[in-house]
Amino acid sequence: MNGYFITGTDTDVGKTCVTAALLRAFLDTNQSALAIKPVQSGCIESTHGLRAEDVEAYARFSAPYFPDGYPEACCHKYRPACSPHLAAEMAGETVSVDELADQVRNIAADRDLVLVEGAGGAAVPLGNGQTMLDLMQRLDLPVIIVADNKLGVINHALMTIEMIRGCGLTVAGMVITNTSTPTTDDAHLRQNNVETIAGWGDVPVLADIPYVEGADFDTVFIQHMTSALDILPEFSSQNVDDMDFDRDHIWHPYTSALDPLPTVKVRSTRGTRIVLEDGSELIDGMASWWCAIHGYANPALNKAARSQLGRMSHVMFGGLTHEPAINLCRTLRDMTPDGLDHVFLADSGSVSVEAAIKMALQYMQADGQTERTKLFTVRGGYHGDTCGAMSVCDPDNGMHQLFSGLLPQQIFAPRPACRFGEEYDPASLDEARRIFKANSQKIAAIIVEPIVQGAGGMYFYHPEYLRGLRKLADEHDVLLILDEIATGFGRTGKLFACEWSDVTPDIMCVGKALTGGTMTLAATLATTHVAHTISKNGGVFMHGPTFMGNPLACAVAQASLTILQQKNWKTQVHDIEHWLKESFGSCRTLPGVADVRVLGTIGVVEMDRPVNVQSLQDCFIKRGVWLRPFGKLIYVMPPYIITREETERLGAAVYDAIANNAHI
Repeated sequence: MNGYFITGTDTDVGKTCVTAALLRAFLDTNQSALAIKPVQSGCIESTHGLRAEDVEAYARFSAPYFPDGYPEACCHKYRPACSPHLAAEMAGETVSVDELADQVRNIAADRDLVLVEGAGGAAVPLGNGQTMLDLMQRLDLPVIIVADNKLGVINHALMTIEMIRGCGLTVAGMVITNTSTPTTDDAHLRQNNVETIAGWGDVPVLADIPYVEGADFDTVFIQHMTSALDILPEFSSQNVDDMDFDRDHIWHPYTSALDPLPTVKVRSTRGTRIVLEDGSELIDGMASWWCAIHGYANPALNKAARSQLGRMSHVMFGGLTHEPAINLCRTLRDMTPDGLDHVFLADSGSVSVEAAIKMALQYMQADGQTERTKLFTVRGGYHGDTCGAMSVCDPDNGMHQLFSGLLPQQIFAPRPACRFGEEYDPASLDEARRIFKANSQKIAAIIVEPIVQGAGGMYFYHPEYLRGLRKLADEHDVLLILDEIATGFGRTGKLFACEWSDVTPDIMCVGKALTGGTMTLAATLATTHVAHTISKNGGVFMHGPTFMGNPLACAVAQASLTILQQKNWKTQVHDIEHWLKESFGSCRTLPGVADVRVLGTIGVVEMDRPVNVQSLQDCFIKRGVWLRPFGKLIYVMPPYIITREETERLGAAVYDAIANNAHI
């Protein structure tokens, strides 16, 4: 949908006349244009119902082009002359921004260009905590701001410009009106207002419409807005050039530079939705690789980012500290299992694993056990793409066999044979015990993903197995590292997956959901015993990323954890688990399906052979969902705010894709 959103710095600044005149100007250039008023309050009773005066103005200005009458271009009409949220409330209604945006798109469906006029200013409330600004974001049109040239206009105009740009929208230009009679004394002041807004706001002034009254009113507005067309930016799309550049020059994850997997261009995100360049929307079943647990554009996270950005985006963490880091580390210490009292902030999940590994090795060095330099883990795991992390990923069936000659050779036990939800067999630990007995003097630490092995196969194992590993670590005086990067912060139905086993690790890694998917940040937590052993005799922990403790990321992470603490995430996750079991259960009957399993907000359909990722991705996009399969797995890990209906759509899309052999 092409067009513009017209808003004002206030009410009664001339938005309607500007919109109507701009409509006429576009129509005069032979464009199929339409002006729409989504919400009109202060309507007048008539024999034909409520009259929307703004739409009547559109009809008056554009009469020659609508001989049969102007279309019905007002979505909601209310009689009380007050804010839309209150007018709707008094009428016993609720205005939904999503529904309003859909109504606007439907009205404008057969038009080349649409002009959408807001009510009042950008921050005018519509209801349900949403404002006119939310509607602007849904429609994603360039914004034209109308301001009345009077005392205070500079302040109101610059605040409106900043507010709109702060939401990722483009300000196409300002239209200055003069609704009060000018005097010889204020001519200079009015001119300075225009120049100041243009300069300080870095925005083109499309028109400075003089005070006018009487019969020439419409003509003057049309003349000025016709001239404004020469200043307005043209609608253009670089999508083809952008996508060609992307294909030829940008490496995406796990992709060939010669024959890359196709990508789709994203324009924006909100809630559970990914909005593509063409305006189509996908339900995100991946939560952006499992991190956007609160959905996209969460107001609390955005507010935290903006507030911190205004104060301090970054400062080195060596020798300095700051409130966002202190608050976050205090919260992490309080949220995680008791005893993890020392927090090391890292800048990605892989780096937090590297830090954990180095902590374990430094611990053994400082403790005089210098021969303990190996790590014990189980097959099927995944811990990241940096060298130390790769060394404890599955050495044969993982993604890193190419680097086997570079990586340290670690000690692997078989993948746990005891599945989550099944009867536990104590013999499942026998091979791990045997390996430990033969190698205990070499092992510095055990490192595993608790309960759920993520990118290594979405495999769920029995909590008793993890409890057994804790006992092995204690018996052989080695450390237990738990990688909670994928499983932490509620993903499995417990705040941390290790709680399924009532196990506390010596070192724990968290990441992904830490900032709610807003920016990269991770942390490695350790017990006081580990931290003090490393530090005795003047020792220091030898790690320090440049962006360690980034204040912007810490502030957002604190806001994300506050949401978790204040919201009933347990109920959210429990509901999603129930919906996933319902939605994915029917896949068990399909040919080629080897297993269907669900835990918390993780739903997995495992096929009996590797799937065709590109074919499935194309199929899912056509069904309006976003999923990214790998190996033999088609899986979902959605945001916690997903609805039952959206979950059902994910399940239906997976079922239909398999039933129609899109995976082959």
